[in-house]
Amino acid sequence: MVNRRNFDTLTPDIRVRINEKDLPETAKADLISITVTEDVGTASYFTITLLCWDGALMRVKWIDDELLREGNVVEILIGYKDNLESIIKGEITGLEPQFTNDEPPVLTVLGYDRGHRMMRKRKTMSFTQLKDSDIAAQIAGQYGFRSNITDTNIQLAYVLQHNQTDFEFLRQRAQRIGYELGVNDQTLYFRPRNNAGQEVLTLTREVELLEFYPRLSTIGQLENVTIQTWDPKTKDVVSSQIADAASLVNAANPGTGAVRKAFPNNSGGVSTDLAISSQSEADQIANAWFKEMALSYVTGEGLCIGTPKLRAGSLVSIEGLGARFSGRYYVTGTEHSYKPTKGYRTAFSFKRDATS
Repeated sequence: MVNRRNFDTLTPDIRVRINEKDLPETAKADLISITVTEDVGTASYFTITLLCWDGALMRVKWIDDELLREGNVVEILIGYKDNLESIIKGEITGLEPQFTNDEPPVLTVLGYDRGHRMMRKRKTMSFTQLKDSDIAAQIAGQYGFRSNITDTNIQLAYVLQHNQTDFEFLRQRAQRIGYELGVNDQTLYFRPRNNAGQEVLTLTREVELLEFYPRLSTIGQLENVTIQTWDPKTKDVVSSQIADAASLVNAANPGTGAVRKAFPNNSGGVSTDLAISSQSEADQIANAWFKEMALSYVTGEGLCIGTPKLRAGSLVSIEGLGARFSGRYYVTGTEHSYKPTKGYRTAFSFKRDATS
């Protein structure tokens, strides 16, 4: 857990490296803002906005500079004086200049983590007698990525990638079994949600936490989830029912329990045309679907003083919100924003499957 003394909010700082070299001081002087956005299951992206008008020479600048060519590698480190952390290493994918009548021109540089390379070509191909983790490792190797992949354990007779990009396909496979997919620098990760780890930091209302908007809703919460499908080989019915799963945030009062108490006999049945070849596969999918349903119990957004440790896929502890809403939350997305004139803030979205 982060010691709050590490939050030196008076001295936010940022460092941008392009092709392993620091951003020139002349470019840093023209910096208007930087944002880095992450969401679980999508590629992370960044924007760098610069003033692109040379008042002395009366002409545009930076737009034609080799520094900002497509494909250049950008690393953004952010934090506070003498304590910066890298939050993205990606590639420039686009430029958006803006020319108006009443303001100097500005240039926004856009880029994504290297996962964008998996979002281009659509493919149709099949995989036989492989686990989802084997398929993820095989695709990672095609892009030269290192692998941080957790074994999915269940061998699948047949898997079809139908007119999908590799990223779309692996994201679908990940969501099917409750996994996360992403690319961090040159490493592809394919892993379960972080339900066994510790929170990365604690945010307290009116200290680090500036705004917090949780929404608790029992709509969509069910006592159980049932998958009923068929084995394409034997034509036999395969079914699996999940009525409980470990809380992702380790809180005491799950939404499924609240529904059971307030609205009894609220069972959920899911009939699907998914081709499932084994009971273990059906159980794995039902468990993932139950956990995804349960996580919609509490959702919302928050804003805190900037902290690079707050990342999509992490757990955070929130304090000072009363008994029901204080506790651990699963972070589904973040936006780190830095402006030299306004400092550093982190906005985040979250989910929670229980209350304290």
